Amino acid sequence: MIRRVADFVLILIFVWSCMLLGLWVIDALIVPLNLPFSALMSNVAKAVFSVLLVLFWFWLWRKIVRRVFWSALKRG
Repeated sequence: MIRRVADFVLILIFVWSCMLLGLWVIDALIVPLNLPFSALMSNVAKAVFSVLLVLFWFWLWRKIVRRVFWSALKRG
């Protein structure tokens, strides 16, 4: 029981820290990025980079949750 709660808390801490780190990366690195395109293309590229970062975050979160779930089932 305590192991399941600890796994859940660790997942929540990981998700929140990664979300804050991702928001910082978007704010500090992607938003001020100046690309040699037109303003519209530059904004579209920034949006695509941000969406790819968020999708990677969701994928990583899903992998971690699946691994914890299946290891909890194997432990019984």
